[in-house]
Amino acid sequence: MEQESPSILEPARRARIGRLPFTFSLAERDRRYARVRSMMAQRGFDAIIAPCNTGHNEAFQADVRYLTQIGGFANEACVFFPARGEPTAWVRADSQPPEWWRDMQGWVADVRGSDCTWSDNFIASIREHSLEGGTIGVVGIGGTPRSPDGMILYVTMQRLREAFPNARFESATESMVEVRLIKSAEEIAALERATEIAEESVLQMAAAARPGVSEHVAYAEIVAHMVRSGAELPTLVLWGAGVSPVRMSRVPPVRPLQRGDVIITETEVRYAGYIAQVRRPVFIGPPSDEYARLHALAVDCFDRMFESIRPGVTYGEAVKRYVDLVNGRGYKAQAVPLHGRGLGEDLPVLHMSRPDAPVMQTAIQAGQVFILGPRFQTLDGSKILAWGDTIVVTEDGARRLGKRDSAPIIAGE
Repeated sequence: MEQESPSILEPARRARIGRLPFTFSLAERDRRYARVRSMMAQRGFDAIIAPCNTGHNEAFQADVRYLTQIGGFANEACVFFPARGEPTAWVRADSQPPEWWRDMQGWVADVRGSDCTWSDNFIASIREHSLEGGTIGVVGIGGTPRSPDGMILYVTMQRLREAFPNARFESATESMVEVRLIKSAEEIAALERATEIAEESVLQMAAAARPGVSEHVAYAEIVAHMVRSGAELPTLVLWGAGVSPVRMSRVPPVRPLQRGDVIITETEVRYAGYIAQVRRPVFIGPPSDEYARLHALAVDCFDRMFESIRPGVTYGEAVKRYVDLVNGRGYKAQAVPLHGRGLGEDLPVLHMSRPDAPVMQTAIQAGQVFILGPRFQTLDGSKILAWGDTIVVTEDGARRLGKRDSAPIIAGE
């Protein structure tokens, strides 16, 4: 008998629905709605609108997913979330009818079909709630580190302002990022399952990777295992392979692997929308002495940073420990190995080029989830390597969400 993926969905509702791998509880919905409405009260928002935007592997639609559970596989949706009353979700009707989503997620009863004229949908909801002169928080007016121009269409905002000249439209982007920052037990459970699938996906790829097998065929094993395990597309898999790969691409080449090749990846898995990542090099045949040293250093960097991460430590303090170790060993730190993980552009998104940026003074909090993945290069730039895992910060320190050991993964034997 096929085993179901872990779920916190109540058994009675799961028996009725039974088709999503992981659905969050009504208690989790109530927790999120309380957090969002508390923020809305502080900001004076009468409603929040989160637009349809499946960009950046659906990360730009994170707040729709956070408030509705609707999404995955680039399903297009938006949500109108009032300070009082029930939210309304709008979904692209010709790809997945609203009735389907009404049954699938169990949080939002008012799910309507859209022809993708999202401004009309928001206009209808604003009028239904008599908020023609209200203050509307808009996800996507403000930018994020990877979308500085924002995430909502210009025409959508233009039409909203024309329809409601007496309303105030203010950015809710940053406020929603802050609301999503601290993860609940249910969110961490989804991230833990995503990490497990990511580890398994790399091992499935390694089992197929051998001399003569094309890179794109080995890459396909990663994606196939994700889907078999209940994870979602689109997602991010960065791939580089060769005798000494120094960059990664989103597109796997059609090139036969050779003995002595090294495969470097950043493998992300989206499970119930939650993004976890692992960084695991794979060696086609035993690694050379130099790559063995690089792998050991990558794991040592991870371990030392991991030990230092706890509530109250700043991002800058954690990163400095990594930079000092790498530089002290005669290598060059290539990228800040600490990125927030969750449904979308979760903070922080750090940049090595700005080590003195104000964000580096921000203290780490319990409940944050990161990809911790030290990546460095030789001084001549001829080799790079990284080893990383998704971690959650607890009151007592950090906890790895991955379960596999750090031994080199050797394929092709």
